[in-house]
Amino acid sequence: MLKNIGGISYECYPLTSAQRLNLCNVKEGSTDEVENIGAGQYLKIDMNIAAMREALNRAVERCESMRLRLWKDPETGETWQYIVPYQNEYFEYYDFSAWKEEKVHEVLDKWTHQPFETFGGKLSRIVILTLPDGYNGFYYNVHHACMDSSSVIAFTKDVIEIYCSLLYDMPYPKPMASYIAAVKRDLAYEGSKKQQKDEEYWQKQLELPEPMYTDYTGPGRLMQLRKDNKNSKQRWGLLASPDGKGNTITYELDVEATGKIMQFAKDYDVPVSIVILHAIRTVLSKFNNDGTDVTITDLVSRRSTLDNKKCGGVRMHAFPLRTIMPLDTTVIESMRMIKKAQDELFIHADYDPLKFFGALSDKFGAAPGSTYASVDFTYQPATIGAITETLKGISFKSRWYSSGKQPKPMYITAMHRPSDGGLNFFFGYQTECATPEEIEFLYYFTGRVLFRSIENPDKTIKEIIDMT
Repeated sequence: MLKNIGGISYECYPLTSAQRLNLCNVKEGSTDEVENIGAGQYLKIDMNIAAMREALNRAVERCESMRLRLWKDPETGETWQYIVPYQNEYFEYYDFSAWKEEKVHEVLDKWTHQPFETFGGKLSRIVILTLPDGYNGFYYNVHHACMDSSSVIAFTKDVIEIYCSLLYDMPYPKPMASYIAAVKRDLAYEGSKKQQKDEEYWQKQLELPEPMYTDYTGPGRLMQLRKDNKNSKQRWGLLASPDGKGNTITYELDVEATGKIMQFAKDYDVPVSIVILHAIRTVLSKFNNDGTDVTITDLVSRRSTLDNKKCGGVRMHAFPLRTIMPLDTTVIESMRMIKKAQDELFIHADYDPLKFFGALSDKFGAAPGSTYASVDFTYQPATIGAITETLKGISFKSRWYSSGKQPKPMYITAMHRPSDGGLNFFFGYQTECATPEEIEFLYYFTGRVLFRSIENPDKTIKEIIDMT
């Protein structure tokens, strides 16, 4: 639909459900930087700054969602999205080679704290950097309504491949896919037969008994809520910081330990994400009096096709991954039960998450902002080899930066390091809801459960809990 914005006509489109899910995090009292994604991408090379500027410009030109703007209609209050034409940009350059590296990362964290003008303004910032120890590259901050972590990885790969083609006579990368085409596909989903089938599935989930909230610190928070609300049978949790103030703690798993997880997943034909989910689920059970009804919010990238992998934008949906299993379930049985539940969730993941969560709260009379899951989880396999294959032995490292805000109380991301394939675990948390000591405690037990489980796949959940 054509809209006149600042005297210029733009073809505008409604927001997708994934964008609405992200923008609902910018609540009254929160500031816009809660939606910032900050990342640094660094190569151990003598960087040609002019070539890097050219590569970045070409990548922005090829990625429509990097030129996305949001506009709120002053008359109706509706939010629309549109793409502005490409314009060549002179990206800033900072030389931090004489600094201590951790000091550089502190500065980049602060840059990530800076909010964008969500409605009408530019929604990304790119700066070319020289770091200590011979690493060079670029810092990248973007609004989550434009890109998600999968998009950031795809964009990074495109920049590096263009840079290598300019300097090293390597093939120019194939075009990115159209973001607008992906938006049109998402909008066409509304009222389709697929939507009807998905709605039938999620309606059946609403017919199940009420879930049980299992907190990552134990039952204390739910007990306090029951006392505050004078409701001894309350099953939902209410865990969120009014201003979203947050932090991220990163733990690095070594290559050897990561290899054991990967080998187990291959031997038993289960995804790596399921191995990790089993560990998190078992820890939540352990911490909540050996509870058998556990829900984790599972984030789905919805990028199964090549076009969706290369279209940029945000496609992430979130749904409750609920499993009810007796304590005498074995590890491998548990993983297969989780996989079955996740497979069903993935099949129906195009449904509007906000619509389902609203219906869930309405059915059980839960308060606004309520939840049955204390942990959100996502696994990012795309970093393995996606960039390092292009570099043919050139050292590469990346780093994710904190905006100082977190949209969720606890968000665990498992992601492979591009440098060596080892796993990094990112614990993004709201500082009013958890302490660094509680995060370390959670990671410690998750690791213990994970490795006890892959070492003893025929042991029961109860036996694993008792071993840890």
